[in-house]
Amino acid sequence: MSPGKIPPLGLGTFRLKDEAVKQAVRDAVKTGYRHIDTATIYKNEAAIGLALQEIYNDSSFKITRADLWLTSKLSPYDMRSPRASLLKSLSALQTPYLDLYLIHWPALSRKVASSPIHKQLRIQAWNVLNEAKAEGLVRNIGVSNFTQQHISELVEETEYGIDGACVQMEVHPWYWRDAMEIGKRFERQKLELVGYALLGEGRLLGESCPSVIREMAERLSITKVQLVLAWALKKGFDVLVRSVNSEHLRSNLQVLELVDVLTPEDCAALDLISHPESEEKLCWDPRVVK
Repeated sequence: MSPGKIPPLGLGTFRLKDEAVKQAVRDAVKTGYRHIDTATIYKNEAAIGLALQEIYNDSSFKITRADLWLTSKLSPYDMRSPRASLLKSLSALQTPYLDLYLIHWPALSRKVASSPIHKQLRIQAWNVLNEAKAEGLVRNIGVSNFTQQHISELVEETEYGIDGACVQMEVHPWYWRDAMEIGKRFERQKLELVGYALLGEGRLLGESCPSVIREMAERLSITKVQLVLAWALKKGFDVLVRSVNSEHLRSNLQVLELVDVLTPEDCAALDLISHPESEEKLCWDPRVVK
């Protein structure tokens, strides 16, 4: 990743729209967040752009564009026109560049998963993103929800390779080994791994939350969310977490000071929540895409 480094904890904005996302961004930046993650498919880039302009123009924040890391993603609907989609994101976010731009999904929407067009468009999009990086429109590039096979194609069938790229993936106690395997397989390329859905699509906060999480959080005097975020950070993932509650935003950010509270034994116990042969993927599944 270059230049600079992605902040280890960022604000996710999936499902946040209009005033809700604007307030979340304002509160997050005021609290100390410096990474804002969005995507064309979230339909909130324009609202985030407005919130950021308010922040830049408010002297109480003392924040400039250079202080923030902005991530957005190419929509699966726009796989045929990646450059045009990127330019729309830049305009909506009111920024001359993105710190990180990702291919959001390894397939074109509304095409059967087995269609050969997906591979063709992935490679085309990767070439376009690399060209945009050379132009300075984006500073870092990567992929989201790609399998090892999809990533291997970028290594073997493009002139650019994937050195230093970012890979954003679903990561939580019920599903994390695929991300770890990608990190190991492409260790030489020094990928930056970013986890989303850390709360297991709400499972962490519900009645089905494993007792090991509840008991460990109580023993360590931290929240269940802090515990899982610390576990992921301890594994080497950067993380995204979403909230519209200012107290939760503050609590989540405090986890950066709590990572070392977890012992290797604690992490091993959390690892055992899922089994290698029966991990539960809770979000969209790229393994079906050819």
